[in-house]
Amino acid sequence: MINDPDLVKNVLVQNFSHFHDRGMKADLSVDPLGGNLFALSGEKWKHLRTKLGPAFSPGKLKGMFPNLLRIGEVMLDYVDRHESEAIDVKELSARYTTDIIASVGFGVDIDSINNQDDIFRKMGSKFFKPTVKNIFRVGCFFFLSKLLLALRLKHVDQDVEDFIFNLVQKTVEYRESNKIVRKDVMQLLLQLRNTGVVAEDERWDLDGVSQASKHISLAEISAQAFVFFIGAYETSSTVMAYCLYEAARNKDIQKKIQEELDEILNKNHGKFDYESIVKMQYLEKCIRETMRKYPSLPFFNRECTKDYPIPGTKTIIKKGTIVIISTLGLQRDERFYPDPNKFIPERFDHFENESSKVPYYPFGDGPRTCIGMRLGQLQVKLGLALLFSRFSLNLVDESQRNNEPKLSPKSILMAPVGGITLNLHRRSANDNVLI
Repeated sequence: MINDPDLVKNVLVQNFSHFHDRGMKADLSVDPLGGNLFALSGEKWKHLRTKLGPAFSPGKLKGMFPNLLRIGEVMLDYVDRHESEAIDVKELSARYTTDIIASVGFGVDIDSINNQDDIFRKMGSKFFKPTVKNIFRVGCFFFLSKLLLALRLKHVDQDVEDFIFNLVQKTVEYRESNKIVRKDVMQLLLQLRNTGVVAEDERWDLDGVSQASKHISLAEISAQAFVFFIGAYETSSTVMAYCLYEAARNKDIQKKIQEELDEILNKNHGKFDYESIVKMQYLEKCIRETMRKYPSLPFFNRECTKDYPIPGTKTIIKKGTIVIISTLGLQRDERFYPDPNKFIPERFDHFENESSKVPYYPFGDGPRTCIGMRLGQLQVKLGLALLFSRFSLNLVDESQRNNEPKLSPKSILMAPVGGITLNLHRRSANDNVLI
């Protein structure tokens, strides 16, 4: 484990050629979903990463935005109907992000916001459920991949794999046979399958080619769709929930968020669009501070791929060694963040000028930074903007104001024990908001 920011920067960026893999291995004949971008190594990873890069450009995200907004409005309607009740915002956020990933990742419309028994929600919950088997499997995935190979264990249960494969196959066959064009990630994976590239312009259509000319298989599409699902819904919902929680604890911060929203929405005639979301700078700082204090994945790892002499020392990190970087440890270190347990969005007022000196890794860093970072940020920011624009948030129990959330010791993510329950009340006309 390394905790020196300069050495972390060397591992992730400057000396990336020594640490370009995560050390995760999979036998694709046994575990085909293991061939995803997060786990791939070497040239396979580099080739796919380059091809998929344009899928998450600002232009492509702008095309997906109407789908995100439609789902966000379903969430608002749900809260309106349950306004008098205490709401678990962690669960609400998870359903919202599940519906988004189902829509833009798999091209299917679901409503787990109103139907908690939806199969998509069940499969996602099953993957992250802290059972003994899952804890063992995830631990091996990050640190003992060779043991996974030896035991011929999959990264997911067979029913989850079957669900992903069947859904992708049906979607691909339907779109290709009916020439369906939809602005989502699945459409861009189909572009890659048919042409070998994702269009860098605003094109979303497909070029028809024979099965023999396909550039990637259905299994490869399924693996990428799967990793977008597990990588985007739970992490994003955790960020949303903690940001709502901190705003409920800090009324002055909640007021600043709402004042900014009111100003931007009034100028935009009450309309949410991609451009108005981008302008919400104070909300952006609150999200950044949430990811600093509560990084969804509290650590990440790299594998040393060739011997690396640590600069200024006689120590050599040997090839094959797993290097661990504690995101949570660095981002709550008072050497870099004074009063690290306080929620202070203003830390990020001048962060762009200081980012090279201050460790901040909610999405990793360097060439292997999270490829879906922009999509994750967009769905979080939109979901929060919608909720703050219509509702005011209060703690259910005032004792929460001075207590930190209790984290689950069984979860690899920063999961709160028992969720995060808040009261959401519709803002009145006196709140100066378009409602």
